[in-house]
Amino acid sequence: MNIKTNKNLNQPLILIRPSCYIKSRQWWTKTTKELKELIETVLPKTKYKWVKELSYSLVLTNNKEIQKLNKQFRNINKPTDVLSFYLKKKEQINQKYLGDIIISIKKAKEQSFNKNQPLEEELKMLLIHGYLHLIGYDHQVKKEAKIMFALQDKILKRL
Repeated sequence: MNIKTNKNLNQPLILIRPSCYIKSRQWWTKTTKELKELIETVLPKTKYKWVKELSYSLVLTNNKEIQKLNKQFRNINKPTDVLSFYLKKKEQINQKYLGDIIISIKKAKEQSFNKNQPLEEELKMLLIHGYLHLIGYDHQVKKEAKIMFALQDKILKRL
């Protein structure tokens, strides 16, 4: 899914689809910067060394679009909350680009309602989750899931 970004700014390119407008671009720019800095403070030093200078793209979309991507890339024909498309580590370093995070605003709204928490908190959690995937964390295997979710919880507690 590689979306073009401004690599010189070390900030994500943020695309907000008209059908899912939520929050201003300024809110997202400020939030992504704060979360990236926070994530980097809790990352193991071996990860931090190579991710601190890399950028990524963030796409905010609706359930219909994320369902298409979920079916195309994961063969799961239903909407999901967040998808991450990352490059191999060597490509990430060479291109100074981690990959893309796609968040369904509608799904985030549903989940925040079900959890009885502010939408902003759900969006931050999804952004953290997507970013952790971009830098190599996963939760397909129980052992890896324990590591990833522990790191995610550690970051969320510092917010």
